[in-house]
Amino acid sequence: MKLEINFLIIALIVLTVFTNSCRKPHYDCCTWTKKITNMHSGICKMQTTTSYEDVYGACVGLDSLDSCKYNLLKIGLSFESIYLSQDYCSSPKDSLVGKIDNITIISKYHYNNIYQVNDTINDIINLIDINIGQMPISTPVSLNYYLGTKPICTHIIRFFLSQPPDTTAIQSFEIRYTENDGTTFSATTKPIYITP
Repeated sequence: MKLEINFLIIALIVLTVFTNSCRKPHYDCCTWTKKITNMHSGICKMQTTTSYEDVYGACVGLDSLDSCKYNLLKIGLSFESIYLSQDYCSSPKDSLVGKIDNITIISKYHYNNIYQVNDTINDIINLIDINIGQMPISTPVSLNYYLGTKPICTHIIRFFLSQPPDTTAIQSFEIRYTENDGTTFSATTKPIYITP
């Protein structure tokens, strides 16, 4: 009987260690904060104008100088992050990664009669915010609206163009990301041909 009880206690300890090892650090009812360490951008061509979901085959990666119709282009941002020390412990809802102060998207080449070389094109950008562990936005919202909600950064953000270029032309986009503590990252997409 004593052997069975000892075995049961050891089994419970092992089970507790393994189930807790996958959780993020947690002390005194607060969760450690994560900080962004890097940002990556990518582009792909959606199969349809509503292929917003991130499933295999819904979007095909584009290489430099490939061609894509404007309303099939998906520009993606993804973030790397690390957990900070216990000194930065905060409430769980503030612990995702960071609060977004601004995102600016710049066309590196002439886009149309309204947006020229190095112009900010935020007014014609929609996005989907994919927040791990929460319901994703199922249809895009305008970038300006999104920024007005004072969002907390997520793991993945997808951008879409809502207005065509004047003609088929080479284009690349610079994305500048700023958090409310002044942290900034920027990335530039590969140059591709965008068609009306």
